[in-house]
Amino acid sequence: MQPPTLVVSNPPHRKVDLDAVAAMIGLDVYETRLKFIFSAPEVLAALDGEYATAKAESFESAGVSVAQIDGRELTAIPWPEPVSSFEFTGKGLTARIRSRNVELPYDSSVVGVYCKPPSNFRVEPSEKAVGPLSFGLEVAEAIEWMANLDLYFFRDDALQRLSIVQGVTDFSGLGPMQKRTADENMAEVVAGCSRRFTSMHLDARMENVRPRRRFVGGDSAHNPDLRKRYSFGTLLLREILNSVSPGLGDLTQYELGSRLGYLTGRSQISSPRR
Repeated sequence: MQPPTLVVSNPPHRKVDLDAVAAMIGLDVYETRLKFIFSAPEVLAALDGEYATAKAESFESAGVSVAQIDGRELTAIPWPEPVSSFEFTGKGLTARIRSRNVELPYDSSVVGVYCKPPSNFRVEPSEKAVGPLSFGLEVAEAIEWMANLDLYFFRDDALQRLSIVQGVTDFSGLGPMQKRTADENMAEVVAGCSRRFTSMHLDARMENVRPRRRFVGGDSAHNPDLRKRYSFGTLLLREILNSVSPGLGDLTQYELGSRLGYLTGRSQISSPRR
């Protein structure tokens, strides 16, 4: 069975007809206004083919910028690969991952997605650590809510991903540009990549987004009604993601945000050869 097509908000929006959109998504006008001032992409609907197209057109006609994403593409995004150390060389970024070096020339087509909690948000130490045997969701959970920059690029016709993670990555590769604090170093990494890569689209819509917990069935401390419709942390979103691929509903907030950021931002750079 083919997974549904996701209709995803793609801020910034135009002038939103709040009355029309409220009727479309089943919220009142106040809740709708709050939903569409949110800076990052969110799932708005999950429908089959032509129904998704019709829904997307309705949102667009009401001033909401959207993208249609094939559910299979969301599933196919590679999991994060935290970089242990890196260096900006004369020709490109050299990143150390799992005891091997990855070279990313500055003329590569790159989509960068920057996720960062607000400065007043205290990140609780994860019970999980990123180790040599950590893969997939385990890695995403270990770096949940840590500031990170994901770099997406193609290598040998396959999508690749490097993750520079505050608290995991050694920032000494910044050399004389290294700052006093981890926050400043992370900001310098983002700025440094933006300066050096000649064909890079940076999506920073997840910067300063307050983290939300995943919906966990049977968790009495979690109120699924705190988040409306398909916002992160709702049972509705979890069910939709699991309908795309079993287990996809377990994605962390920043993991989902990074994937949506790449899929909505990839058209901003030159298309890679396939």
